[in-house]
Amino acid sequence: MTWTTERYFAKAQEYWDRATSRGRDNEEFLMNVCFTVEFVARGALCHVNPVLNAAPDLESLFFACGQTPRSPARTADLTEVLKRLQRLLPDLTEAEMTKISTLTDSRNAELHGDRAELSQHTPTSLMPSIYSFIVKATEFSGQSLDTLLGAEDAKLAKQTASAIAKDRSKRVKGLITACKERFFSLSDEEQKAKRDASVTQAISAVLKTGHHLMYLKCPACAQRGQLVAAPVGRSSALLRGNELLQEVRVIPMHFGCKCCGLEIRGLDELMAAGFDHEYCSLDEIDPLDHFNIDPLDHVDPEAIAREYYSDMYEYQDE
Repeated sequence: MTWTTERYFAKAQEYWDRATSRGRDNEEFLMNVCFTVEFVARGALCHVNPVLNAAPDLESLFFACGQTPRSPARTADLTEVLKRLQRLLPDLTEAEMTKISTLTDSRNAELHGDRAELSQHTPTSLMPSIYSFIVKATEFSGQSLDTLLGAEDAKLAKQTASAIAKDRSKRVKGLITACKERFFSLSDEEQKAKRDASVTQAISAVLKTGHHLMYLKCPACAQRGQLVAAPVGRSSALLRGNELLQEVRVIPMHFGCKCCGLEIRGLDELMAAGFDHEYCSLDEIDPLDHFNIDPLDHVDPEAIAREYYSDMYEYQDE
């Protein structure tokens, strides 16, 4: 069977499903993401020509051309695959490819060594570039991002990729600097009054709309400001100890600081200000609702009634 774009993207989807069905803090998350990246990259090469996915030996090249090889065909190693893809897709930036290489090198070191290399990295440090890579490679291959990642994660990937492409760092840096200078130009008494007036004991909250409120350090004055984030996805049910939980993933939309007046809107500007592309929290799940269990299906009402009346009569006899 020859190498095809569709087969590789089907494998990529399988590993993405494994990755995203659990929490982002799962130890296998980045490993599964790395396999997703590899199969997306190989699928993108096959979209141009399967020969680009082949190792340089003659039999592998023959196989890629649809001929029967005399020995098992081999694919090119992943490092070479990424070089070939970057040559075909110049929109892939050096910054993105550096993050991809960090991920793949760590995976290879972990698979062939005795150290937990992937645990040295956090999803928040790698995923923005990975999302951007996947968006570009999937579009290049003529494949559906919604099919590959699912509608919710596809939406997050597109927004993250768009935020990176806009690169609002200069504008946001200037905005933060202006707020910082304005606040610290106030007298000590005025600064203290503003800090006292904006103090909050809240850490986080969830609104009826599903939006999350988080209170995080302001990049201008270091007081805690309010970050508003919208839900974009959920994991499968997770069993943690005796609790059934679900990881809720939210994407930041707006940050406001009542102390210094800093306002940052949109994922592009929030990421440029140093906020994460995604935040996660855990929600408790009612097992009865999750498994669609009706307690009455597992009890005998007549037996309960008999036991109730038996206890009542025994009490009256006393």
